[in-house]
Amino acid sequence: MWGKKMQGADATKPQFLHLGFHLPHTPVLPPKSFRDRFKDKTYQVPDFSEAELAKLPKQLLGIYKTSKMKGMSDDEIQQAIQDYYAFCAYGDFLIGEAVETFKQYSEKNNQEYVIIYTVGDHSWHLGEQGMEAKFGPWQQSVGNAAIVVSSDKSLLPANKVNTDLVEFVDFAPTIMAAGGVDASAPKYDYLDGVSLFDVYKQTVPKRDYVLGEINVIVGPRAYLHSQRFRFSMRTRPFSNIKLKPNQLGKDLKWALTAPAEKVEMALYDLEKDPKEQNNVAYDSQYLGLANWFRNKLGNIVLGDNRIEADWSQANSYHLSNFAVGADDKKLNIPKNLIPN
Repeated sequence: MWGKKMQGADATKPQFLHLGFHLPHTPVLPPKSFRDRFKDKTYQVPDFSEAELAKLPKQLLGIYKTSKMKGMSDDEIQQAIQDYYAFCAYGDFLIGEAVETFKQYSEKNNQEYVIIYTVGDHSWHLGEQGMEAKFGPWQQSVGNAAIVVSSDKSLLPANKVNTDLVEFVDFAPTIMAAGGVDASAPKYDYLDGVSLFDVYKQTVPKRDYVLGEINVIVGPRAYLHSQRFRFSMRTRPFSNIKLKPNQLGKDLKWALTAPAEKVEMALYDLEKDPKEQNNVAYDSQYLGLANWFRNKLGNIVLGDNRIEADWSQANSYHLSNFAVGADDKKLNIPKNLIPN
């Protein structure tokens, strides 16, 4: 639209703005004024032992090898952490400017406002798992928070914290609700998420887990996080990042039927291992639980209305629905599978 004449927003109607900040992303290049604020700080680098690698499956080892801090000097590691935080601070500054401008616009036009701060589309390792990167199923790669504020305090009171498990799919229903749309209406059944306003007010059931799937770097892998356990597994037998036309919808039950070692499971008991440093998926006392998670997660991501698309051509996709309803947000793990 550069150089074109555009009609401005109609201030008499509700406005929706989406601001996507491409930071803090690589290359990590904070402005000098922000970098200087952090250059003299010293950070404690998270504990990591190469012994952790012995129990990682091949797929997760591949992520580690592309992102490892090994080989960096202590000074280089400190600079990497300093610059990352400086870039975050610069992002906070830009977001602050945008928010203040929007609040002034709303007040000038006598309109209420709702602002949703999404803290990244992923997180970042700064030494955890021995890495400086994202890409994995660990907390540092996929754990995020959101801040929601409203000028109407009856909609959402200030200074309240909710620690329920939520997902990115919740943002669409939340935005719709803020605009007066009932996202629970039957015509929006295709939406997977729920309004965060309802989560806060506890008018919707709490989820026992959240989940997702990634395919960057080493190919398809799905993960499921609960309060106590974090589980992940390879979902497809190939390692390419983009689906090839001859792979579309093929071997979708592979991860449910292949030998356990081929599925490359990872399981962390956060009650005993909060930093996710000991993969117990193949330990004898946890193997039954790992296979239970494998069946639960595999049915959800592979058979509960999974869509696979061949992006090289229009309208080329495959729908898999051999396990419709598997994503019920309940775990109900058999007690005999959970080690004392």
